[in-house]
Amino acid sequence: METPPTPTMTTPPSLTTEGTMDDIQYLLHLEAMRRFQEDGRNVKRQVEEQVRIWLDAKCEYQREFGRLAKLLKCGALQATVDAHRVSDVKQLSQAAKDVASLQSKLCSALRPAILDSYDVEQCLEQLNTTHKPRLNLCRQQREFAQNQEALRSLRTAVDGLENGMEMGMIQAMDRLVEDLLPSRETNH
Repeated sequence: METPPTPTMTTPPSLTTEGTMDDIQYLLHLEAMRRFQEDGRNVKRQVEEQVRIWLDAKCEYQREFGRLAKLLKCGALQATVDAHRVSDVKQLSQAAKDVASLQSKLCSALRPAILDSYDVEQCLEQLNTTHKPRLNLCRQQREFAQNQEALRSLRTAVDGLENGMEMGMIQAMDRLVEDLLPSRETNH
C-alpha cells in the first residue's frame, strides 16, 4: 500500500511561493537582459548605419569639393593665361601709327572739319574691330562675377548642409543615448 505523502516529503507552502517568486524574478531579469542586449544590438546597428550615411555624405562632399577646386584652378589658370597673352605685334604697331597720324592731325592748327573722311571711317572701323576684345572682357567679367556668386552660394549651401548634418548626427546620438539610459523616476 502506498503511504500518503507526509509534510516532510513535500515542500512547505511558504517555500514554494518564495521559490516561485524567485523564479519569476529570475525570468524577468533574464528577459530584461535579453531586451537590453537586443536594444544594444539595435543601437549599434543604427549607429553603424548613421556612420555609413555620414561617410557617404562626406565622400560626396569631398568629391564635389574636388570638382569645385579643379574648376577654380582652371578658372585661375585661364585668367593667368589671358593676362600673359601677348597681343599681335603687327596690330599694335599699325594701331600706334594710326593713333600718331590722328594725333598729328588733331594737334595741328587745322580745323577738325578738314579731317579726311577716309581717316574717320578707318578710325571707326578700327574701333569696331580692335575693341571687340573689350566686349569679350565685359562678358567674361560678367560670367566670372556670376561664377563667383554661384561658388559663394554653393559654399554657403555646403556649409549649411555640413552644419545641418552635424547637428542631426548629434541629435540622433542624443536620442539614442536617452533611449538607452534607464528612466530616472523615483518611487519616493
